[in-house]
Amino acid sequence: MGVTRLILAPFDSGRRDWRMGAGPADLVRHGVARRLRAEVVTVGPEGAYEEVQRAVAEQVRCAVSEGAAPIVLAGNCGASVGVVEGLAAPDDLAVVWLDAHGDLNTPETTTSGFVDGMALAMLTGRCPTLAGFRPVPDEQVLLVGARDLDAAERAVLDGSRIRLLPARAADVAAAGFPRRVRRVHLHVDLDVHDSRLVGAANEYAVPGGPDAAEVRRIVEAVSARLPVVSATFAAYDPAADVGGGVRAAALDLIELTGGLLA
Repeated sequence: MGVTRLILAPFDSGRRDWRMGAGPADLVRHGVARRLRAEVVTVGPEGAYEEVQRAVAEQVRCAVSEGAAPIVLAGNCGASVGVVEGLAAPDDLAVVWLDAHGDLNTPETTTSGFVDGMALAMLTGRCPTLAGFRPVPDEQVLLVGARDLDAAERAVLDGSRIRLLPARAADVAAAGFPRRVRRVHLHVDLDVHDSRLVGAANEYAVPGGPDAAEVRRIVEAVSARLPVVSATFAAYDPAADVGGGVRAAALDLIELTGGLLA
């Protein structure tokens, strides 16, 4: 492993250190930077949703140009759009997106108006996002562990080449990618963890998912197939994690991922 750069994007819907935006600082307070032996930078001080994505993209570009592997701790999943923008040239990039939700709504289909419920739609070009952003092709995206999907998201999946997989390492290990793919961006919404087995990562957490050990095995399975060059860990609200189970799982998972980064 080379140098790891920890990029903090502590915003939820444009508000700093609020709700899921409080997650990055909480993980730093509990030793994530020490575990990774990582340099730490924070985007901000304030920023609307797209401004945060743009700032993340700039920090990822800077990290890559200096030979550091970027790990982003973010309040919102949309930070991964910034990561992909910062990596540039998504033609050879796969995205493995671990999440209890689909994040495939658009302004036309959302019932909540929550912009972060559109994050994967942005990444795949179904929803407006950063000017000039090059979407990741559907066939290069694995959606892993999504189980709380609305009808509109199911319709998108049914009509797309995005592959929805259960949160099992064996299924992820067996999934192939187009031959042009050479690297992976790993995205982990921490509510992929089962809310009963591990704890509630945020107010949207649901049961029916994997335990912490299985999530780690999934990440190892991804890394065994292709080099993981960047990672985002998002959507952790410490106030929802009453017993601290998600925090413990996140710290172990981020440390594991840091050791696997190419």
